[in-house]
Amino acid sequence: MQTQERPWQTFLGVVMVLILIPLAFRMEPARFEPFARVSTWRFLALGLVLTLEASAIAILASIPLAMFFALARHSGPPWLRYPVIVIVEGIRALPLLGLMFYLFLRLSALGRQMGIDALTRPDAAVIAALWLYTGAVNGEALRAAILSLPRGQWEAARSLGLTYGQSMRLVILPQAFRRALPPLIAQFATLVKDTSLGAIIGFIELYRRGVILFQGERNPMETLYVVSIIYFLVNYALGRLAGVLEQRLGLSRG
Repeated sequence: MQTQERPWQTFLGVVMVLILIPLAFRMEPARFEPFARVSTWRFLALGLVLTLEASAIAILASIPLAMFFALARHSGPPWLRYPVIVIVEGIRALPLLGLMFYLFLRLSALGRQMGIDALTRPDAAVIAALWLYTGAVNGEALRAAILSLPRGQWEAARSLGLTYGQSMRLVILPQAFRRALPPLIAQFATLVKDTSLGAIIGFIELYRRGVILFQGERNPMETLYVVSIIYFLVNYALGRLAGVLEQRLGLSRG
C-alpha cells in the first residue's frame, strides 16, 4: 500500500532545500545584512500587499466573467457560444505579458482622453489583464465542473419541475462551484506569481521591489533568495488552504 505524504513532511523537505541553497550558491552572510533593517521589510511588505491586492481583485472580479464564459460555452445559443469560444481560447493562447502590455497602452490612452488618472496607472492594466486571463481560465474550470456532475443531477432537477434556469441556479451551479473552489484557489496562487510580470510596465510589486533593493545593495542572489522565500510561504499557505477545502468539501482522491 502506498503511504500518503504528510503536509509537514513536504514543508520540512522544502525548508531543508531552502537552507542548502545559500550554501550551494555560496551566498555571503554579510550580504544578508540589509534584511536586518526594519525599513527593508517595510519596503518589501508594501510590495507584498500590492501583489496580494491585485491578485485578490482579479480573482474575485473574474468569477462573474468565468460564470458567463462557462454558461455561454455550455448551453448558450450558437450566436453567443462560438464568439465566446474564440474569445476564451484567444485569451488563453495569448502571452499574459503581451496582454498586460497591450492593455496598459490602451487604458493609458483612454484614461488621458477621458481625464481618468486611475486608468493610466500600471496597476489598472495589471488587474485588467489578470482579470481577463483568469476569467478565461476559471471559466474552463467551472465548465469542466459542470460537465463532471452526474447526469442524474439534471434528471432529478427536471423531475421536480424545475426549468433549465432554475436547475442551473439551484442545483447545478452550487455543486459546480463546490468542485471548482480548490482550482480557483490554486489559480489565485498562480496570480500571485503572475503579478511580477507587471514590472515591465512599472507596477512596483514584490518582485520589482526586490530588484530595486538589490540594485542599491548589490546583493542580487541574496535578495532574490529572500523574495523567493516570501513567494513560497504565500503559495504554500494557499496550497494548504486548497487542500483543506478539498477535504472538507469531500473532494479528496483516494
